[in-house]
Amino acid sequence: MNRPERTFTTDEIRLERHLPTYWRVTFDMPPVNIFGPRHLPLLSDIVTAIETDPEVKVVVFDSAVEGFFITHYDFLAPPEESRAVPPGPTGLQSLPDTLVRLSRAPVVSIALIRGRATGVGSELALASDMRFASREKAILSQWEVGAGLVPGGGPMARCRG
Repeated sequence: MNRPERTFTTDEIRLERHLPTYWRVTFDMPPVNIFGPRHLPLLSDIVTAIETDPEVKVVVFDSAVEGFFITHYDFLAPPEESRAVPPGPTGLQSLPDTLVRLSRAPVVSIALIRGRATGVGSELALASDMRFASREKAILSQWEVGAGLVPGGGPMARCRG
């Protein structure tokens, strides 16, 4: 049995190349997979790898945290940490840049959702080409709507009514 090649890994986000054509990105940020400013460059680097590797054809995003895909953005992090992350190649701020690049990448991107995908999680799912959600456990939402705010990761541009 071939073990996946771990070419990019942190404690919280793992990229495993199971085959040259099939990659898996796993989020592991317990207890509820809150995405924060320190994760922005990591996800951007993964999308850059996806864009620049001519062999990869399928990328699956999933979670190692039971009941949570990705919940939302870490608003307890100091605001200057988010502001310190430079805009991406599209000229957009880091998160929308990364998600736009993912949605345009020449691969099939799949979000496997077995829990809450709110805020950034919902935005990543919408930027992916396909979403497979557990009927029993998946919850998708944009909390900003209830607060009268515009979601920051671009989901309104990707939703189709």
